[in-house]
Amino acid sequence: MRVLRAFVVAGSLPALACGAPGSDSPLILGDGASAAPGPRTLTSSQSRSLQRKITAAGEACDEVAQTYLRDVTAGAEAWEVRCSDGAYTVLLSSEAPGLVRRCVEAPFDEPPCFVPRTGFGYGRRNRSPGPLNPELGKLLEPMTTKGGKAD
Repeated sequence: MRVLRAFVVAGSLPALACGAPGSDSPLILGDGASAAPGPRTLTSSQSRSLQRKITAAGEACDEVAQTYLRDVTAGAEAWEVRCSDGAYTVLLSSEAPGLVRRCVEAPFDEPPCFVPRTGFGYGRRNRSPGPLNPELGKLLEPMTTKGGKAD
């Protein structure tokens, strides 16, 4: 029994001495994480870490309500975080300080940040007002029949 107790205590000491894996890393998932983008359910310590990064940037975040992993590469993570106070994009890097920006909050069943669509959809055309093409202007003239004949 003593041998088993000594083995258990000796086996747990290295884990206690090292702390949590990646505890000194500014990344939430840790270095070398290969996670697919999408909604994430984080542990309480990971949520607190994201919350601290947001508040350290001078933004308000009393509680993390939703997290969405936008992108992950070696040494960097891009998060969208919905707090009780608003929504934020959080860019974390193991080599540079984090970047936090407030974003337009999307509906709750979607990723936290609203990303506007780009392109030329209905109502989004920005044309410079100017004269029409002279060849196309002919199409706007009233139609007349040749020789005065009508059906």
